[in-house]
Amino acid sequence: MAAAAAALISAVPVPQSSFVLSVQTDSIRTARLHCEPTGGDHANAAEACGALSEVDGRIEDLATETAVCTFQYAPVRVTATGTWRGRERTFTSEYANSCLLRASTGPVFAF
Repeated sequence: MAAAAAALISAVPVPQSSFVLSVQTDSIRTARLHCEPTGGDHANAAEACGALSEVDGRIEDLATETAVCTFQYAPVRVTATGTWRGRERTFTSEYANSCLLRASTGPVFAF
């Protein structure tokens, strides 16, 4: 009986985690990121999924890294829309430059 219950539980699919990400500067770049299993066309998918796993898919909760960035103003606007383990997630933000973006979001928008 326990083996049948365990087989049934393992057969239940984990809701997919995926995002469509965009980075806008003078142009717009987009990438698809799939996690659990890792995939999509994101150049650093494994690292991005690892970072998102630590914050339950909430980009706004990513730990800010210490970085030495210039005061150059070259705005970068980013968006992320998708789901994390079946729950909808959206994120939109603007950073003064790409260095501050990397310091704030790590590998998520590094594609």
